[in-house]
Amino acid sequence: MKLKILKGTSEIGGCITEIVSNKGTRIIIDLGEDLPDDNVSKCENPNIDGLTIGDKKYDAVFITHSHGDHIGLINYVLDGIDVYVEPTSKIIYSLLSTFTHKKIRFKTKNMFFKKKIIINDDIIVTPYIVDHSSYNSSMLLIEADGKKVLHTGDFRNHGVKGKLFVPTLKEIGNVDIIVTEGTSLSRGNVKYKTEEDIVKEAKRVFYNYDQVFILQSSTNIDRIRGFYKAAKETDKNFIEDLFTSNITVSLKNDSIPNPKTFNDVYTWIPRRYLDKSFRFKKKYLFPFLKYSKQKSYVNNKYALMVKTSMIEDIKKLYNKNHITNACLVYSMWEGYKEKVEMKTFFEEVKKYRISDIIDIHTSGHADKETLGLLSFLKAKKIIPIHTIKKEELSNILDNVYLLDDNEILDV
Repeated sequence: MKLKILKGTSEIGGCITEIVSNKGTRIIIDLGEDLPDDNVSKCENPNIDGLTIGDKKYDAVFITHSHGDHIGLINYVLDGIDVYVEPTSKIIYSLLSTFTHKKIRFKTKNMFFKKKIIINDDIIVTPYIVDHSSYNSSMLLIEADGKKVLHTGDFRNHGVKGKLFVPTLKEIGNVDIIVTEGTSLSRGNVKYKTEEDIVKEAKRVFYNYDQVFILQSSTNIDRIRGFYKAAKETDKNFIEDLFTSNITVSLKNDSIPNPKTFNDVYTWIPRRYLDKSFRFKKKYLFPFLKYSKQKSYVNNKYALMVKTSMIEDIKKLYNKNHITNACLVYSMWEGYKEKVEMKTFFEEVKKYRISDIIDIHTSGHADKETLGLLSFLKAKKIIPIHTIKKEELSNILDNVYLLDDNEILDV
């Protein structure tokens, strides 16, 4: 078996890993776009011969989760190459594509946790659930030619599903190679707060304000659960923007706060969607009208999920005197604050009595202590990707092997 990182040994996001068996079966793990620069998505064809251009040379693509830097380029995969995605990740990806006017790849195959997928009677891929800020993320065990490679995808153990991490590693057992994300290698030795810590912090903040505007990723379901809990315990109505409501309802999990099965969760329909096509509104807007009776839920105390595109909606609330004692909770990666759109949004909200911007966030990635737990697998080589400081992993684990993009490793 041969392994090659086509992209991602010295950058965060946009990672692409290739594995080729001795029989010539070829698979790809993750096909994501680069992280956006000033909110301009770098969604360009990576021009990989046999995968996205030319004649088909690959047999399958496996996607670890629904974040754009892992799934964002699958529309370029050539016809005839199977693309495997966990079902709820496919739902999230499809909704995100629809709401952002991005082309959707409908032809994908489902992969289920702990169910083996056999490609050409040769390579066996087994997905395992892993904790991350994207719902139902996967790590992948790849077996071929008597060897085992574990591709971690993005992971952590300080979230709600973090307790599964060590038992999963023990279940997988010894492997020959680990390809691990190393996002946090450049971020010092900080031990990240848990999602339980976030709930406690949110409750303390929510008590001090009548209105709380929440800026977070709609794919971070654990964070939605946490802020919903904080809102309820501080006597606030919990309101999801239309995009978030579409996600929480579509996941069909009664433990996820959503307006369909929770009688205390509502939907805010941003004004920008009123100009959408009838076809869009029929499928994604009209079903939520019954959850958006604004007079019944916008009172003096609420927690409203917002997007940077919702300035006009915030202005509307201000003009109706529904913003009196408010804050904006920022619950995303710190780096996004440097984007032009985010800076503009922060300046705009201050015009509408939202003067306090409060960070309540924890990373979706493994801290250094968690990366150290990979030693359970006794791998002969551990390869860091999804990082700008790959050499730092040698300070945490033994047998670290540094690859460059397109360098081939014999497993």
